[in-house]
Amino acid sequence: MAREPMDVWLYGTHIATVTEASRQRVSLRWTEQALERWGHGANVLSAKLDIGTTPPDVTVRAYIDGLLPEGSARVNQAMSVGVAPDDTYALIGALGRDTPGAAIFVRAGAGDPTRAGHYEPLTDDEVGERLRRADEYAPAQPGVVHESSTLPGMVPKITLHRERGSWQACKDGAPSTWILKRGGQLTEIGGDIIDTEVACLALARAVELTTVDAEVVTYGEVRGIAVSRYDRNGQLGREHQEDLAQAIGLNTSDPNRKFQWGSAMPSLRDAANVLRDGGANQDPLLRLVTFSLLIGNTDLHAKNISYLRHADGSVELSPAYDVAMHLHHRPDDRRNALDINGKFLIDALTIDDVVAEGMSWGLPAVRARRVVADTVEAVRAALAGIDRSTHPNVSAEAWAVVDRRVQEATDRLPVSTAATKNRAHPRERLAGGRRGPKRPKST
Repeated sequence: MAREPMDVWLYGTHIATVTEASRQRVSLRWTEQALERWGHGANVLSAKLDIGTTPPDVTVRAYIDGLLPEGSARVNQAMSVGVAPDDTYALIGALGRDTPGAAIFVRAGAGDPTRAGHYEPLTDDEVGERLRRADEYAPAQPGVVHESSTLPGMVPKITLHRERGSWQACKDGAPSTWILKRGGQLTEIGGDIIDTEVACLALARAVELTTVDAEVVTYGEVRGIAVSRYDRNGQLGREHQEDLAQAIGLNTSDPNRKFQWGSAMPSLRDAANVLRDGGANQDPLLRLVTFSLLIGNTDLHAKNISYLRHADGSVELSPAYDVAMHLHHRPDDRRNALDINGKFLIDALTIDDVVAEGMSWGLPAVRARRVVADTVEAVRAALAGIDRSTHPNVSAEAWAVVDRRVQEATDRLPVSTAATKNRAHPRERLAGGRRGPKRPKST
């Protein structure tokens, strides 16, 4: 028996209605409001979902599954709201009022949910307990106003709002503005991953690849990382985004599908094509790939590359996130998440491969080389300027690996005076040289 339909709201517009004929089939129908606001063929919700067309059910489900957790995180969250882990329709119905991006899923006919919900203050002890139990489940309590928020990924995490330095719980669809991920203990192999992520995000801010703020938080024996959400703005509004997997219609309910690892897709060329097809500049993606190679971030997979889709229909690469140092850990998986110039073993990759990868997207050789050289120089300068003492748990060995990789790239690809002079404007480097009309304020 078919369950009740759900409305999808985006930027204050009822953009679509989703229905379910069976557990494996989720259908989407566009509204007249969507056609009037954005027009036939617009991709404001997803690159694979053209407004005015009838998308295949499998594509709709892949998009929705991409909003939900993966692996054991999905199982635990499903049990917490009292539904089966493989019940995509029920999960998005329970958790879809605060998703990655700006899409909001509510009961059909419920009206505009944009400003729904409220916040409740939390003590540090309560935050610590939530973070400690992030990979557990609490039995569903009928009639209790719960936190309707979902994030993809397998790492234990929670969503919160921060106001005047204090954490608040997001109730009944109120938009979360921060993500807290639990980290390991420093005595564990890889226990410093959250520390190197904070350091790498500081470097990324210095080279204008991200706007994300991050800090290590400690509550008793629980360590974690707090990361600001780039898909939220200062007025508690939502900016829409989708990741690479969603943009190419790849269902990552099997978490291994977000890695290339011998497959045709996902790939960096797929990522570049999303920008090209949306009329956006591909240079920021090449800068992100360069940055990841320099810091030894092997985890740039299809869920860690995303796109902002603005209310005016334009698209751009999202700010960098989930970037960290991996290569100082021994032993470590030396496979890169996505191929670069047809190679995936990190120790075989050089900065020349990044240039070649950019050229394979259709970028002229001079332009690809300039973008990569500019990024190498910017990272070199950022490394010289960063106060490493503010990251006490990032080891000297970790910094040394990055220093060495940047020096090797500099030696192979010297920065020319022309490269520095032709450096893009900071806003263009971060936003991707977005084309089209000025973005209106979020609704």
